[in-house]
Amino acid sequence: MSSTTKRHPWGTVAVFESLSDGQAFEIFLKNHQIEARTYDDKLFRWFLFLRPPRVTYRVQVRGNASRAAAEIMDAAPEASPILERAIHCPSCGSLNVNYPQMTRKFFLPTLLLHLGIIFRVIHHEAYCESCHNVWNLSDVEKHAVPRVEVPGH
Repeated sequence: MSSTTKRHPWGTVAVFESLSDGQAFEIFLKNHQIEARTYDDKLFRWFLFLRPPRVTYRVQVRGNASRAAAEIMDAAPEASPILERAIHCPSCGSLNVNYPQMTRKFFLPTLLLHLGIIFRVIHHEAYCESCHNVWNLSDVEKHAVPRVEVPGH
C-alpha cells in the first residue's frame, strides 16, 4: 500500500448488526482488490457511558475507493445476499446510514445529543445520509425496503 493511500480517510459503505456479516462483506471487497475493514467504534459508543441499544459494525473503504466499491456493489450479483443483511433506510432503501444518528465529525452536536439521551428527551435513532430520514431501528425491520439503485452512486 502506498503512502498516498494511507492518507485517505475511511468511509463507511455499509452498516451491519452482525460482525460475521460485516466481515463477509469485507472479504468480498478485498477479493475485488478494494482495501476494506470492519470497524467497531466501541470507544465512541461508550462515550459518556451511553451505548445504543444495538451494536453495529461498519464496513469501511478508503475514501479514494468508495466509488469503485459502489460500482462493485451494484454490478456483482454475489454481493446481494450479503448486502441484504445490512441496515437499510426504510424510506429510500439506501445503505448510507448512520447509527446512532450522531455525527462523528463535530463534538458539540454529539454532546448535545447525549444530554438529550441522558434526560430521556431523545432516543437513539438511525439517520439516512441520502434522504435524511430518521428512524428507530426497533420500530422498523431492517429488510422492510429493498435496496434502491441510485444512478451515480
